[in-house]
Amino acid sequence: MLKATAITLSNGFEIALIISVLIVWLRHTGNSRFSKWIYSGTAASAVIGWVVLYLLKWSGPKKESFTGWTMAVSFILEIALLIWVIRERKLHTRKNNAAQLLWSRGGVRTVFICLTSVCLTVLPVMRILQFPSSIFIQTYSVVNTELILKFTGGLLGLVCSILFGLSFVRSTRTLSARSSVAGSVLLLAAMMLNQLFTVAQILFARGVFPLTPVTMDILIPVINNMDKYLYVLLAASFIWTVTVLLSFFRREEKLSETWNPAVQRKFKARVRNDKRWLAAIAALMVLVPALLSVEAVLANQTIELSPAEPVTPDPSQHIVIPQASVNDRNLHRFGYTAADGTIVRFIIIRKSETMYGIGFDACKICGSSGYYQKGNKVICRKCDVIMNIPTIGFEGGCNPIPLAYHMDKGNLVIASSDLEKETATFHQEDLFQH
Repeated sequence: MLKATAITLSNGFEIALIISVLIVWLRHTGNSRFSKWIYSGTAASAVIGWVVLYLLKWSGPKKESFTGWTMAVSFILEIALLIWVIRERKLHTRKNNAAQLLWSRGGVRTVFICLTSVCLTVLPVMRILQFPSSIFIQTYSVVNTELILKFTGGLLGLVCSILFGLSFVRSTRTLSARSSVAGSVLLLAAMMLNQLFTVAQILFARGVFPLTPVTMDILIPVINNMDKYLYVLLAASFIWTVTVLLSFFRREEKLSETWNPAVQRKFKARVRNDKRWLAAIAALMVLVPALLSVEAVLANQTIELSPAEPVTPDPSQHIVIPQASVNDRNLHRFGYTAADGTIVRFIIIRKSETMYGIGFDACKICGSSGYYQKGNKVICRKCDVIMNIPTIGFEGGCNPIPLAYHMDKGNLVIASSDLEKETATFHQEDLFQH
């Protein structure tokens, strides 16, 4: 349940933060009328995410290419947004209606805002869209305790994300335009740093840039700490939250006894409302890191995979594995060294008297993280999804990528050419492990 909460919460938090930053900035520069296009862009990113996930093969090079191009375009758009933010801030200090002086054509601003929100939210949206398939497909029955807990955990993460976004937008009403600009720049810089390193990692992995000892010394610590990106966003959000709290307590507007009773009641109601939203954002800034930290501690208790038994092809370029060696209904892991030196792992488990579950030790959702056996269950090491053993060897969900085989005189026979086709799935893991 906690892992399910972390999946939706971490990505939902990123989406909520992106939307909030854009809305807060638009509001403080007199461009609130464009806020609806941020929501439209986020909705469009959900549609694009569905198309990419379910109409295209979401694995290997295609996944990396889409991620790389999306982040590269996002980086360029964020640079343009920063220029807009800084320039409009200067204009705003000179004239209250300065928002109308930049990009006088509203259509240009509309397209830019919508496109920016699409590019910045599409990747976290896609990770959330992948969540239902991982909890609904690979379970032992249609409804069970595991499914209910995972669904509840995922829903909790989404609810917390929505509350965070609402609280962030409502509580920042007390911010000055200058503080809003500073917070926007801080959060955008954190996002850009992550995008820059991710694109660089993909380019080096693809061989576009040469991997020298110097670049490896730089890349290895960066890649090993890429999972800390969310905590960078949390830290930036915390700084902005503290700024909001200080701004509220330093607000110059005070209740005056000279006001008529209706105005006094309205002022008191607004102050009470602001306090509630500030309390909500403060509580969430404690709750969100706490939940994610607990899950991270549990997740770091990594389960080691059993060693892969090395296999080599015969003269006809086939891997031959005797049935008798895999008939004990336990998970067996094998490793084939491809032509480019990549270790391609595959697993075999006996499903029935005559059927075997054979697939790569990787899936289209979690990559080459691998599977392990616990009792009579086969479990994905990354997302903890339990495989329905009879479905191993078939497409779907977090199932192992199917691997073709045939039976011949009491042996399981696998073509080495089929193993060579999946080297890209395991290549990323091999490239940076040293």
